[in-house]
Amino acid sequence: MVLCFFVTIIYIYMLSPIAVVLIEAFSDSELMQFPPKGWSLRWFAAFFQHDDFLNSFRVSLVLGLSAAIISTGIGTLAAYGLVRFRRGSQAAIETLLLAPLYVPRVLIGLSLLLALSAVHFTGTFGGMLLAHVLITLPYVIRTVSVSLHGVDPSVEEAARSLGATPLQSFVRVTLPLVRSGLVAGAIFAFIISFSDIYLALFISGPQTVTLPLRMFHFMEWEQSPLVAAVSAVQVVLILALLLVAEKAVGFLKAGRL
Repeated sequence: MVLCFFVTIIYIYMLSPIAVVLIEAFSDSELMQFPPKGWSLRWFAAFFQHDDFLNSFRVSLVLGLSAAIISTGIGTLAAYGLVRFRRGSQAAIETLLLAPLYVPRVLIGLSLLLALSAVHFTGTFGGMLLAHVLITLPYVIRTVSVSLHGVDPSVEEAARSLGATPLQSFVRVTLPLVRSGLVAGAIFAFIISFSDIYLALFISGPQTVTLPLRMFHFMEWEQSPLVAAVSAVQVVLILALLLVAEKAVGFLKAGRL
């Protein structure tokens, strides 16, 4: 009973800021104030009529999906190599691949700014994509590695003994067994990419302004509930993605990730 009470308090503490933003998104006031004095959908309508926000939303969506797809492909192969082909330099290789998790995002952004500037790649979608793959790749490697540890290597050996090539064994046997890890890694990669602002502050250009960066600049000059409405759309999008993934593979119920 005591444990349930403290868990409830922790959940309230963690979710209350999100709840405040969601409530504020329905305010009819010109300025942000909580609790709202009236209720309206005007700010959601304003978001869908705001060209700058819509363009930034498209940039973030395409960037997030692209980074998730590339990170999932590369991260799955990297995780398979780490788990199935262990070697003396295992710890060093794993630390190198997971380094973006430990380095502050601001330092990564500054380093990428210097590196991409040297090849005149800042402000481009390609440069942003490279940066987002860098920060999302570790999440895929971790989730897929966890799933691979739960797959008995003898299953793959049995497939090869029955005539399957290593590639066929990997595609037809291993990948279906780690599907929950693949989906979870892709979702984490998309969320991290879609919500990132630190890299955008350093390397984005006029045509690659992401939604979080647009919101940041907007709040420098205005304090309307439009920002809350945009945040609510982001929350709903991420929750919808999680629900679809849960229906597809049930990785939330598996309890292994």
